[in-house]
Amino acid sequence: MNLGLFAFQAVPDAPRSEGTLHSAPPAGEPVASAPGGMGLFMPLLILIPFILILFFQSRSQTKKQEASIAGLKKGDRVLTQSGLVGRLLSIEGRYAKLELPPSGTKVTILRSGLLGRDTETEPAAADTSTDKPKSS
Repeated sequence: MNLGLFAFQAVPDAPRSEGTLHSAPPAGEPVASAPGGMGLFMPLLILIPFILILFFQSRSQTKKQEASIAGLKKGDRVLTQSGLVGRLLSIEGRYAKLELPPSGTKVTILRSGLLGRDTETEPAAADTSTDKPKSS
C-alpha cells in the first residue's frame, strides 16, 4: 500500500522583508482600496424598508384577526386553523368551546386557533354552475 500519496509536503515559508510589516505593491499594479462608507451602508438601506414592510403587514394582519374573533358570538358557525368547522358554544379567556356536527362532539381549542366566522355556502350551489352538454 502506497501511503506516500497522502503525505503532506513541507512548503518553506515565504521570504519576509526586514523592517516592514507590509510590502509595497509592485509598480504598475492597481492598489485595492478599502470600500467607502456608503458602500457598507447600501445593503442596510435596501433591507430596512423590506423589514419594516413585513413588520407592519404582520401587525395589520394580527389586528384584523383579533377584530374577527372579537365579533364572534355564541351559536356562530366558525372555522379553525386546523380546518374544523363547528358551532361556537363560548369564548372564555384563552379558550373557545366548539360543538362539531354531526356527532355533537364538544371540543376546547385555543382562542388563537379560531380563524373566524365560516360562510355557510352550500356545495350543491357550486355544482349547478358547471356547464352541461346540450342535447339537440
